[in-house]
Amino acid sequence: MTRYWLTPIVNDSPLVLGADRIHCTPLKALESLRELANGKHPRLLAMFKSSLLLSDDEELCGSEFVELDLGQFEAISFDGKPFHLSHCAEAFLDRLLTRKEALELVSSLKCDVDSVHSNWINQWLRWLESGYDVILLREDGH
Repeated sequence: MTRYWLTPIVNDSPLVLGADRIHCTPLKALESLRELANGKHPRLLAMFKSSLLLSDDEELCGSEFVELDLGQFEAISFDGKPFHLSHCAEAFLDRLLTRKEALELVSSLKCDVDSVHSNWINQWLRWLESGYDVILLREDGH
């Protein structure tokens, strides 16, 4: 089963995914939020497969030896102990909107949403205001 996680990036170098990521359910609500975000900017709620974050080899994206479990609510650091960030993930992160751009766009979403989305958007705004980037991670096979 596929799971989706709204995830703060609490540090850029080394990359650290925050422990307070949100498991986004129901899926229908997430899909409608993604449509709203996409209407503001196609990269506002950027999604990446969690399995491609890791790297065993400089030339490859993904790992055959290590798998992330985003359901464990602890920060995940890609400092090489034990996780190495893949070059695919680095390229994805380089294309994120600036926090200022994202903050303006997410703030404008608040007036377009109903209560189903408001908790996610409010947390997204808190993370942006705290200086964190926010991404959506897709975790397959759980």
